[in-house]
Amino acid sequence: MNIFQLIAKQMRQRSLSTWMTMLSILLGVALAIAIMIVRREGQNIFGQSDFGYDIILGPPKGSPLQLTLNTVYHLDQSPGVIPYQIYEDMARKTPPPPGRPDYRRYVKIAVPFMVGDSYMGRRIVGTSPQMFGFDEDGKPIDGEKFQYRKDQSYELAEGRVFGDRKFEAVIGSDAAEQLGMKLYDPNLTQDQNIERRGAFRATHGFPGPNDKPDIHKPVWHVVGILKPTHTANDRVLFIPFISLYAIAEHEEGILKQALMKANLDPSKIPADRIDEVLQRIGIDPSKIPESVKKQFKLEAPKTLPAAAANADVGELLRDATIAPATQKAEEADDDADAYKLDDKGNIVPDLPQTDWLLSAILVKSRGEGGFMAQQILYNFKVIDDRATAVNPATVMHEFFTTFLDSSAQVLLVIACLVTIVAAASIMTTIYNAISARRREIAILRALGATRQRILAMICLEAGALGVMGSIAGFLVGHLGSAVGSVYLRKTIGEGINWHSMGGEEGIYLVVVVILAVLAGLVPALKAYRTPVAANLVAE
Repeated sequence: MNIFQLIAKQMRQRSLSTWMTMLSILLGVALAIAIMIVRREGQNIFGQSDFGYDIILGPPKGSPLQLTLNTVYHLDQSPGVIPYQIYEDMARKTPPPPGRPDYRRYVKIAVPFMVGDSYMGRRIVGTSPQMFGFDEDGKPIDGEKFQYRKDQSYELAEGRVFGDRKFEAVIGSDAAEQLGMKLYDPNLTQDQNIERRGAFRATHGFPGPNDKPDIHKPVWHVVGILKPTHTANDRVLFIPFISLYAIAEHEEGILKQALMKANLDPSKIPADRIDEVLQRIGIDPSKIPESVKKQFKLEAPKTLPAAAANADVGELLRDATIAPATQKAEEADDDADAYKLDDKGNIVPDLPQTDWLLSAILVKSRGEGGFMAQQILYNFKVIDDRATAVNPATVMHEFFTTFLDSSAQVLLVIACLVTIVAAASIMTTIYNAISARRREIAILRALGATRQRILAMICLEAGALGVMGSIAGFLVGHLGSAVGSVYLRKTIGEGINWHSMGGEEGIYLVVVVILAVLAGLVPALKAYRTPVAANLVAE
């Protein structure tokens, strides 16, 4: 019987203690491996620095982290809006009008970004065909295209890009696969296309499970499906941002936002006094589309108390005295269109372009040295207070370093402590086994086994426990990370590369096996010193 057969026999004879020792090693190794994967892949997801753009413009009072998470990973709520005029300034290719900033020397590409609606829990993003490398006429752009990652641009798997003023959509690969969405079939009716998910209506915001969804009237046709990008964008439905201004509820929201900025409660302003109030806060009522006013009047009471008729505008501005009544006006005009179509079938929103808003602007600066990007950051920090500018790579690096990396290091220390406890368990298990096997070891010595052979046999047994526990822990750690990857893909649309193995994992496994061998050295030295004659007669 060779040394390996002896080791296998001893482990079978003490199967319960062997399995318990292996389990403790497995748990420690699995925890450590999972933490290493999360730390490494978390940096690839949240600590990435390979963005295809280097500036995100957003609302001036928003958090840089919230702006980046909302824009890049489609997490959290949008921190606010910025004037569309900023996008005009950033995207302009000709000299600006007097008094407007000139960003032409700094900006290579600027892409609009608007959020606020959803479809079956998937975010809808308003943007332009430029995001996909096409101009407003649907022709491929000559020269450098917009990139979501360095050297990675969006590519169409099916169909075409949407028209910049059409009710059309280009959807991500996950949205198409998970929701069963398809390209619009012109041979079918619109209702049939909606049923087969070749067309859709947007839902305002992200209603909760018990909330009644507010579904907008316009219908978007799916005209393109993107190839997988393995980012959160795979879950997104992209539509022309101009089509969002054709939604009456959005125009109503813009009007209410202006009132709330003036510290007025829109629900407490009588419908027949809205023009007076708007004039007093500096808004020309004649520039507000009738479709918006119709929507706004739905919130006003059908009949007003006599006090409201006698109240002057000053009183309304002071305390907005009229409380909303429970009885609403007739809702015949609830679905009134907020847009028209020109002779080419393009959307012409009722809302004036001067009142358009965006959630963010994605900007690729000129030059590779970062100087132009720094100039844009400086400008919106010191000179132009209409928006704030952030570098997404810097923001995410700080986020990863502050929150994820430090937490992962603490968990890794805990995993190492668990592994040390497992090594102590090996030492205790084998030490107790040696005490019970004194007669057997003495017989082996009497049959010619040298002290060195006994020492090697016990150390190999401890090493075998370490190897088997490490392999099992390695597999369990990666399987646990696979479960985490599925969860991340469902929540943020971006999974982790759980099946890859980093160099630190291999080093850790070797250390665990060495630690196990060292743990077996103490009982091995005891067996090494076992007197043959004394233990041959031991009971």
